[in-house]
Amino acid sequence: MGQRRGLALVTGASSGIGRSMAVMLAREGFDLALVARRRELLDELAKELPSGTEVRVITADLTDPSAPERVISALEGRPVEVLVNNAGGGWVGAFDEAPLPRQLEIIDLNVRALVELTHRVLGPMKAARRGHVVQIASVAGFLPGPLASVYYASKAFVVSHAEALRAELAGSGVSVTLVCPGPVATEFQRSSGVRGSFGATVGMTADEVARAAVDGLLRGTFLVVPGASNAALVALSRVVPNRLLAAMVQRLQKKRLDAQS
Repeated sequence: MGQRRGLALVTGASSGIGRSMAVMLAREGFDLALVARRRELLDELAKELPSGTEVRVITADLTDPSAPERVISALEGRPVEVLVNNAGGGWVGAFDEAPLPRQLEIIDLNVRALVELTHRVLGPMKAARRGHVVQIASVAGFLPGPLASVYYASKAFVVSHAEALRAELAGSGVSVTLVCPGPVATEFQRSSGVRGSFGATVGMTADEVARAAVDGLLRGTFLVVPGASNAALVALSRVVPNRLLAAMVQRLQKKRLDAQS
């Protein structure tokens, strides 16, 4: 297999995009630190990775504010070459009807954990003048999101934060890749407790999104929007007023909720 590249830390690695990215990064020569809540699925994934891959399995619920620090401590000082902030959750429904604890969990997972993990690995990356930060956001990050407002807003944070980091890290040797897929065939709805569906018609598979993400980070590409229709939607968001985008998203989410009732 040749010389190992370094350690890739992947959150939400037990299924979906995170799992696919872990497999592809191992094939590219990275050792792995796999983070998720379900130990048994991480253990199964570890057994499927190419021989020669060093794997650390870290069970953690990133909605717990203490979890990011414990994740980094579990690495026992080994530097992170690639950070993939993939873990995420959401909820579809009227904001005032959604359980407040669930909405706060979305912020803890999609925003707080992402910020803390990025902060904890960035200093060593800059000191070494090498490293890659991959933030998995969504096309939702470019849109207002009635009936999924906290999820959409959390992804807007990820988009804005990544754009700012890109500017701050210019010339540092550390790259940022922002991945913004549309609906994907993953366990996202069930595992995150989402009511309703984020994608009645799923446009891409987790493998397709992961391949685009890994290719993007290896090339040092900043914005990766897999799929022509998703790229068109992001472009549209730059020119269409937010009030019109909000009306469009609200109609779409209402149809999905009605289909579940």
